[in-house]
Amino acid sequence: MPHETMLPENMPPGARREVPSSLFTQIFALVLATVAVAQLINLALLALLPPDPPQTVPLATLAEAILERNERALTFHRLPAAPFRPESAGPAAARAEAELASRLGRTADDIALDMTDVQGRKFVELYPRAGGPPVAALQGHFRLLIRERDDWLLVEPRNQQMFATRERQFLLLFLLSALAMLPVAWIFAKRLSEPFERFADAAEALGRDPRATPPDVDGPAEIERAAQAFQQMQKRLQAYVTDRTQMLGAIAHDLRTPLTRLAFRLESLPETDRARMSADVAEMEAMVRSTLSLARTDSEPLNRQRLELGSLLEQAADDLALTGRKVSAEAADQLVVDGDPIELKRLLTNLLENGEIYGKKVHARAWRDGTTAVIDIDDEGPGIPPDEAERVFEPFYRLERSRSRETGGTGLGLSVVRSIARAHGGDVTLTNRDKRGLRARVTIPLAPVGGRSG
Repeated sequence: MPHETMLPENMPPGARREVPSSLFTQIFALVLATVAVAQLINLALLALLPPDPPQTVPLATLAEAILERNERALTFHRLPAAPFRPESAGPAAARAEAELASRLGRTADDIALDMTDVQGRKFVELYPRAGGPPVAALQGHFRLLIRERDDWLLVEPRNQQMFATRERQFLLLFLLSALAMLPVAWIFAKRLSEPFERFADAAEALGRDPRATPPDVDGPAEIERAAQAFQQMQKRLQAYVTDRTQMLGAIAHDLRTPLTRLAFRLESLPETDRARMSADVAEMEAMVRSTLSLARTDSEPLNRQRLELGSLLEQAADDLALTGRKVSAEAADQLVVDGDPIELKRLLTNLLENGEIYGKKVHARAWRDGTTAVIDIDDEGPGIPPDEAERVFEPFYRLERSRSRETGGTGLGLSVVRSIARAHGGDVTLTNRDKRGLRARVTIPLAPVGGRSG
């Protein structure tokens, strides 16, 4: 059965609500953005610094490294064609080419030098040497071509090959720092967002069941203060609900005695008057019993145990079918929940009976939706007005004022049903089916795998 998306009550049908990004995502992105901005500032400062002095390589040292094929200092690549024009070198480069050719045992035509410093100038420097002629050295970034038989050998400094400029070094530093910050940002965002997630779960649990366990939220001081305020609010709500429930139960209990006396005195009345008044007394007694039942549901703790909800549904349907009711049920999945078997069976029996009374025929189906057990109870009746779908759960509210006493009930049955469902962390809703009939949907959270009831 396809899952039906439930919109909030205050949203019109067909409306779409933008899903905000989670707090974890926002904090995670904020930390990474902070690192990125800091690195961009560093890059701007780097751009304002004077450039590095060009590298200086004596020609004798370069020739020795080439002859030794020193791959720690140089890179060597064979190319079918020259990547730059050998004849474009200036006079200084020509002198360097001649000296390199002499040291390498080549002719000047076999050597081509391309050299630029950070300002784009091509030059060769002569450095004085004590007791001898000056030393010629390459100053700047250079590439050297050596003609082989059928191709060219390209020689470049190895450090220039990987990181020729500080900008490239900065880019690597930026990437490494971003990678290093990923786990830090993840842990930081997770630690900050988890208390909010627990706080939201506690608020949702309170909305479903005022008797839910107060949240134990630790985290920043502001979160702990909010959790303490939430706990105080929950205690006040619990006290309010308990007081009103006890008062309602006390009133209903006290009404039983005068109703008993009234029923006894009716025996002395004439038969015609006695029948009508006895029916009124019976209806009042039913209301008192329902009120006491509602009070017990809202005040007494549940006797939770691990049970299979689909089997419980089929059992409730079979019990009603034995009395001649047109009720059937099926369970499509294994639905293990932690719940009170007596209260849950009472919930299911009430909904099945209501569906059979007003819908003539009922079929129930239990299935799984993620971590939630879902029971759909469908009847073939006329349905209800959509604007009454929530009001029918109000205590003593009866949809049809003209219903007979035989079918009208007391107006507390659905209130008790929803109270039981919410005490289990679930809910009950009513919706009209597409063609005909009403659907009562019960949702109960599934028991955690490997967990214990209690």
